[in-house]
Amino acid sequence: MFTSYSREDMVAASREIEDRAWRVGDGALHAGFQTLDVLSGESETYDLLGEKANLNVHAYAAAEGDAPETGHYTVHTGRTAELRETWFVAYDGGGYDDAKCALLAEERAQEEFYGFWSYDPETVDYIIDYLTERYRVRSAVEADDAPGDDAARGDADAEESE
Repeated sequence: MFTSYSREDMVAASREIEDRAWRVGDGALHAGFQTLDVLSGESETYDLLGEKANLNVHAYAAAEGDAPETGHYTVHTGRTAELRETWFVAYDGGGYDDAKCALLAEERAQEEFYGFWSYDPETVDYIIDYLTERYRVRSAVEADDAPGDDAARGDADAEESE
């Protein structure tokens, strides 16, 4: 657990998880950027990570700003407060429980983050399962069954959860 991490501390912790995913080179990496504008600033890094043949990279952001051009990773957007107010990076370990890790924090004040990081496989799995279910990209068949649903474009429910 940590309290009042700065943006610099959050970047350092995130880079540790990203580096682990890069070194293992397998599995899935999930990262939240709060807004599309923030994601745009990290797009080059995430494109490089996504170039790893066996690493699936997923970026999440509130649908605010312009989406970056992506060639090697999937962007999931939504209009929920949880995307705007949280910073997270979770790596599934690529088949190795010892490589699983996650960082999850809430921005409670301007550039002050409160949260935790974990190497517990069950905790990491829970975070990734939540993200995968909540912000999954629906198939065309599912999209046809839910007209007007933003989730059909990879967006989370359009409702605000503030």
